[in-house]
Amino acid sequence: MLEDFRERRYQQGRRDRDAGLLPRLEGSIYMGGYLQGRPEGLDGIVQYFPSIESYLKWNSRTTKNSRM
Repeated sequence: MLEDFRERRYQQGRRDRDAGLLPRLEGSIYMGGYLQGRPEGLDGIVQYFPSIESYLKWNSRTTKNSRM
């Protein structure tokens, strides 16, 4: 029964995200569903590089390769 509640709350978070709604609940299960699969943006990518300069170097190299 508890697992069923968790799954419904998780799916509710996903439905709200897909509908473009702001989070309506604060529970961790709901927020897990809401945030799962969302693009991270630049902050999510840059965290793997030791500096902004190394990210920019990597990004310019990958951009050049995608143009070829």
